[in-house]
Amino acid sequence: MPRDPRLGSYLLPVFLLTGVAPSPHPRGDGGSGRIRYQIDYHQPGDRHISVTITLPSPQVTPVHFGMPRAIPMGYGSQPYDRFVSGLVARDPRGRPIGTVDLDGPRWLVESTAETPFQSLSYRVDLDRMDHETLSAGHASRVRPRFIGLLGYSVLGFVAGFEDEPVELAVRLPTGWLVTTTLAPTADSAGSATVLAPNYYALADAQIMGGPGLLLRRMASAVPLTIAVYAEDSVDVGAVAELSDLALRKTAEYFGTTPFPHFTASLEVLKPVSPDHGYRFSMEHLESSTFRFAAGQVDLSSTGRDRFYFNLLHHFAHSWIPKRCAPAGYYPFVWDYSAPLDGIWFSEGWSQYAAVDAMAGDRPDKDGFRRLWAGRRYDQAAADSAPPIAGLSTPELSRIAAHQYFEDFRIGLTMVSRGALMAEAVDRRVRERTGGAKTFQDVTRGLLRWCAASSAPVTVAAIEAVVWNETNVEVGDLIDRWLAPRGRRADDRSKPDH
Repeated sequence: MPRDPRLGSYLLPVFLLTGVAPSPHPRGDGGSGRIRYQIDYHQPGDRHISVTITLPSPQVTPVHFGMPRAIPMGYGSQPYDRFVSGLVARDPRGRPIGTVDLDGPRWLVESTAETPFQSLSYRVDLDRMDHETLSAGHASRVRPRFIGLLGYSVLGFVAGFEDEPVELAVRLPTGWLVTTTLAPTADSAGSATVLAPNYYALADAQIMGGPGLLLRRMASAVPLTIAVYAEDSVDVGAVAELSDLALRKTAEYFGTTPFPHFTASLEVLKPVSPDHGYRFSMEHLESSTFRFAAGQVDLSSTGRDRFYFNLLHHFAHSWIPKRCAPAGYYPFVWDYSAPLDGIWFSEGWSQYAAVDAMAGDRPDKDGFRRLWAGRRYDQAAADSAPPIAGLSTPELSRIAAHQYFEDFRIGLTMVSRGALMAEAVDRRVRERTGGAKTFQDVTRGLLRWCAASSAPVTVAAIEAVVWNETNVEVGDLIDRWLAPRGRRADDRSKPDH
């Protein structure tokens, strides 16, 4: 049976045995109504948007306002506060009150009983963000016929109010189409008002609009919206077909649909500069965002499977880890990229699940899984590629929390170690149950465990779920892939200067 996590000998996975993770959609414990956010984009050609945040009641003590510097599952620092200007806090009568820049992503609003704080406004320079954020998937942007906003890049938070419900109003030029992933309905009047259960859901959403935006609605596993803005030709029909198939396959594989609707957002962009990268996609609670440079979308017979797998992989993240995560993912730290020990699970296990879902009921599914595992996961990187040889998987995860994308050798190592661990678990489960149980049973069991628990996924929980679902022990496999691999570089004495 699985080891009892209370035993003192259970040392290796202690990195996952602490902390309590709330639901991705925690609710406030009462309160006086919704926080109102308003986004204004006044006319085509403007490089800025204006944001106004209004609290439901005046605050008579000092309050912090902050802009995110970290993205959920972004694994790095994105100082969005540097694109903010003109911040002004006001009392209920609209009179300015004092603010202090705290030399970081926060401002202190100097509210008192005599000068209570109720609203603030600021501008965000989207053109500068687009040019200075080299990863296109982490930037909002504006074009003559399109605006695409990532919530966390433009919407700040009032400290202490993150769990309160939110109303978001969007105002674009008259006649512009507007939609959000919070409530993906199209409105061509240039305005929309939607609700979010809390700041996390608001920040993890996307807002899109303009005459260059193409929307396609589909009846998939849940109502599916395909949102496309393309500065190059793209086969929207093929994108929609593959997105529909990917959502159906992931929902079928996981056995649940934990969201009422889903959006796949695709932007195909003319590169801002040779230094910009356009191939990393992002996952969200009820959407995925895909960014490509013009000419990169390959839907040919050879590229179709790669594009489809990219959809499967990022759709799968809306289950793992968005709704089933290790320690550190919730509550999310917006001010900085916090260290995480369990990226191997969030990235590796979810990617292997995507491979397994892609294999589906193919007659050659065992060979297909091996083929795709060989394509996706690098044994050398997972074992001992310099300069990361000799580091344990938790140690590497803490590094990857800050450098996953910046140095993808580290990101690839995390994916590889986690996915190869999942593959080893799958292989043992299949062998010892004669094929009666598989990794899919393990994954569904984990999702049920997460739905019933407010705690993060732990190694102990994984072992217990595997045992309960399959009667197979896998602790030794997990330990093997968490342990250091390769030879660590020797310590050196302090150099002479």
